[in-house]
Amino acid sequence: MDTLPELLEHIVGEPGIEADSFHWIEGVDMPHPYQDLLVHSRDMTSTLAHFHKSSIGLEILNVAASENDYAREVILLAESSETPVEYGAIRIHLEHFEPAAREAIVAGKEPLGGLLNRMKCDYSSRPRGFFSIRAPLVCQSRFGCSPDTTLYGRFNRLVNSDEKELASIIEILPEA
Repeated sequence: MDTLPELLEHIVGEPGIEADSFHWIEGVDMPHPYQDLLVHSRDMTSTLAHFHKSSIGLEILNVAASENDYAREVILLAESSETPVEYGAIRIHLEHFEPAAREAIVAGKEPLGGLLNRMKCDYSSRPRGFFSIRAPLVCQSRFGCSPDTTLYGRFNRLVNSDEKELASIIEILPEA
């Protein structure tokens, strides 16, 4: 992976963020605790809930939708403290969901992983790569970090039992 995934391009294109602020890294090279939080094939909602000992809430920052595609930028929050625990950019392929799940996704009341688990949807998490990035503006603002802070994340895909892509996700965690 030597090019930025499409979902990340808008972040790198923000004022003050240069393309050289992003670097793919191997999972084994991910520092702790990020390695435990990112280098796995579980969904991030339940992983973060376990780590923060809190249910995870959703704040939607931006949405773009068409008939079958639904994209959003989000902040996941530890509900017990209202602390931001992840920045996410996600593209969801609505055509691969039952009507009730589509409606719940578009309603935007809970993170996708929590919703899929609650609705007992069959899916798998397939991380495509891990990265470090100099804190984008949205992360500086929501995580309270400086512009030179290095953050860590992953590019993930969710697929159903037929291997159809349900969603592609950029997940960036705040400083540990």
